[in-house]
Amino acid sequence: MKHALLFPVLSMVLLMTACRREPVGPDGCGNSSQDVLKEKADPQPVPQGDPLSQEDLDRAVIGVLETNNDFQWPMVDLRTLWSATLYNDHSVSIGYKPANVGNIDDIIATIDIRKAEWRAVHDALIDLVLEELNNGARVKVTLADILVEDDPVLPIITLRFTDKELITRLYNLENVRYIEPLDYWPAVANDERSTSGCSPSTYALNSADVTTITPNAKLPWNFNLHNIPSAWNTVQGQGITVGVIDAGLSSAQNYVGSDFNNGDSNVGRTFTASATLGASPYTSCSHGTSMAGQAVGPRNNGGASTGVAYKSNLRFIRASEDVVLDQGSERTAVKNALTAMGNDANVRVISMSIGSPFSYGVLSDGVNYATGFGKLVMAAAGTSFSWTSWWGVIYPAAYSNCVAVTGVKENGSKCASCHDGSQVDLTICMERTANSSRNSLSLAPSGNTPNYIGGSSSATATAAGIAALAWSAKPTATRAQILNCLTSTAQFAGAPSSSKGYGNINANAAVNAALAL
Repeated sequence: MKHALLFPVLSMVLLMTACRREPVGPDGCGNSSQDVLKEKADPQPVPQGDPLSQEDLDRAVIGVLETNNDFQWPMVDLRTLWSATLYNDHSVSIGYKPANVGNIDDIIATIDIRKAEWRAVHDALIDLVLEELNNGARVKVTLADILVEDDPVLPIITLRFTDKELITRLYNLENVRYIEPLDYWPAVANDERSTSGCSPSTYALNSADVTTITPNAKLPWNFNLHNIPSAWNTVQGQGITVGVIDAGLSSAQNYVGSDFNNGDSNVGRTFTASATLGASPYTSCSHGTSMAGQAVGPRNNGGASTGVAYKSNLRFIRASEDVVLDQGSERTAVKNALTAMGNDANVRVISMSIGSPFSYGVLSDGVNYATGFGKLVMAAAGTSFSWTSWWGVIYPAAYSNCVAVTGVKENGSKCASCHDGSQVDLTICMERTANSSRNSLSLAPSGNTPNYIGGSSSATATAAGIAALAWSAKPTATRAQILNCLTSTAQFAGAPSSSKGYGNINANAAVNAALAL
């Protein structure tokens, strides 16, 4: 019997091997790249002349940002795009699709890239890239030489090359949703690379900014302004998992670790921590600790600051080195974290207090994928540094499927380092009017003393906690229903602001709206 089965099995292996690199056609094997790939009706010519210098490139990119208060790679010409691949690590992200498929933003969560029509495009693009790179090459280039990531879920391939003829050929295909220099970052901003937002505040705690509540936790001053304690009379976030995508956790802070179920939070809630960037979620950057603490930190008995949804579960993924997504590896890691949380049926709310002034297709795809699975994705509208104070809402917060959150002072003006703009959906009061160092409070990198934490980062984590409270009140509600509970009961529900959206969230009113669904 074994010998009788041998020939059919070998035949199948040979058939699969023969079809592995060849685009798959209707007959299972055999369509050429030319049959799969389709050129656009208005192809662009190959850029002529030398590439832009780093200085001229940065001037062009920042000029677009200044003019449009936005930057997306389709806003620049091919010469600028090609020039951007020549700096940093030369990674190029390619979003693909069958030529007869339109915009996939709303259906990306339903796509199976293993199906024949998607696999055919994937393979044809790789064949095209290798053919072009090996045309006249002395040393043969293999896929392993240039592959950065071949996404197993989303229709994205990231490769490393700078050939302008190849970039142009790909740019001109109907099958290419986007082709972008994934690792581009302006040289003028390099001084702030890899440290932004990581250092905890050293400002001494003002006793007027906290109140002691049972069983000995500290209530941040701004929680009362959003009626969070009133909402706690009904729900505390039980049964809801909040996903936090950030720069890492401090291994010395046990309240987002072994003491996650401390005090009134001792209800058997779950905590997981992993990384899509690096090997461990634990780093020297304290930002993720603060964000997790504000959203779901335990109502503890040790004198530390409590979180908003103190009975919610936490799934934490480290996906960045700091709050600014200035490297291609970080943008890829955030996309992968969003994919992972999208596939996690337990996660309802995703909080991201990180971002970039530049839009990237990989970030958009990740947000759309998670949203497609019903997740409420909330992101920081932006926290300023030396060269970033003049633009509006950053990415991913600016995407339509993200809920953009920013911070305001007690008097309603935006916080000292916060961004606002037309894409802002909601606000959190998290800064004293007279003192920009007195922000909201969260867990410190270690110990029990509450630590000031500001910016739209703080606002986003707090808003995510409130969303978890509302969802806890009605676990069967949809993403759209919970978002409506937040916006329809907020400060400017009747007439949204042009720069602050629906304004400050009212946690208790949002919970009551959810109960009424």
